[in-house]
This record gives sequence, C-alpha cells and structure tokens, in this order.
Amino acid sequence: MAQAARKGKSLTNEELAKAALEYVDEEGVDALSFRKLSDRTGVSTMTIMNRFGSKYDLMKAALGVMLDETIVEPVAGETWQESLRRVARLNRAMALKHPKAFMMFVLVPIFESPVLEFADRVFSTHESQGLPEEMPAVFLSMMHSFLPGFQLAEAYANRERDRVGADASAEAIERFDLFTEESFDRNIEIIIAGLAACYDLPRE
Repeated sequence: MAQAARKGKSLTNEELAKAALEYVDEEGVDALSFRKLSDRTGVSTMTIMNRFGSKYDLMKAALGVMLDETIVEPVAGETWQESLRRVARLNRAMALKHPKAFMMFVLVPIFESPVLEFADRVFSTHESQGLPEEMPAVFLSMMHSFLPGFQLAEAYANRERDRVGADASAEAIERFDLFTEESFDRNIEIIIAGLAACYDLPRE
C-alpha cells in the first residue's frame, strides 16, 4: 500500500506493521519510532503506542510481516537435504529482499513470536521424513547459527561492492566473493555433509 494512499486513513495493526517494515527497509531498524511511523501514516503517535506498547513490539510486528512473505511448508517426497536447501535459500532470498530489515530477525530470539512461529513452520518441513525426533531441532539450531551471520555479511559485502564499483582491488573482490550465491550453496552442502556424518542420517 503506497504511503500517499495511507495518509489520513484509519489503519489496522497489520497495515501499520507493513508501513513499519517499509520504513525499516528504507531507513534501518534503529531509525524506527512511533513518531516517524506516525509522520508516515498519519496515525497519531499515541494511537500507535497504545496498539503496540513498545518499539520492540512494533519491530516484532514488522518482522512478522517480513517472515510471512516467506512461504515455508512441507513438500511431499522431499528429502531432508532438499528441505534444508530450500528453506536456507528462502531465508537468503528474504535477506536479499530486505537487507536493512533483516537485522530484525537477528534481534528477536528464536523462542519469541514471530520467530517462534516461523521456526515451527521450518520444523514442519521435516515431519514426514523419518528422522530421529531430535533432528529437526538440531537442523534449526545449525541453520539459525549460520544463516543470520552469512546473510548480514552478504548484505555488507553487496553494499561495499556497489560503493567501490570498478575501483575494487583484487583483494577486495576476493573478500566480496566469500559471500555470494555460490559460496552460500557450498556452505550449505558442508553443513548437510557434516550432519549426515555426525548423525548417520539417510543420504541422497
């Protein structure tokens, strides 16, 4: 929904959360405030504060909008390796679409909403794959440890690559290439191979 169309209208909490995500996409998490969202939407600062309670809860509402854009669900006949690759790539796509807003995913613990519900959707991708009961939690722990760090580093690398352009040194290019689609896929394969070896999991 465009900013101009929202101005002066009574907005739902979901619409305010979407507006908050748009603002964070443009300005970053630290810039988000009730006053700035009020300026953008025309909804009073007090109304926004009463609905969300704190900037942290407003940020979590915006994060929920971002996570809901990423469709994570079981796929019939998919192996556990295929599920890990698919979910990892979906997360990377989310980070590339929202390079500034992705920091919200890092700031909210995995046991709090909306990350908790997102994690449950990730768990569901492995429900029919005949894995040991504890394995989805092991997968989630591994991927949650790897993905945010890689994706933030990739965002920084992309920003710096754009800044220096053709003037980038060979050394700088080598560093940038640590965080690309190719290196991401390679790292995922290392994680998959390590999990299969450590837990004697079925292989492809």
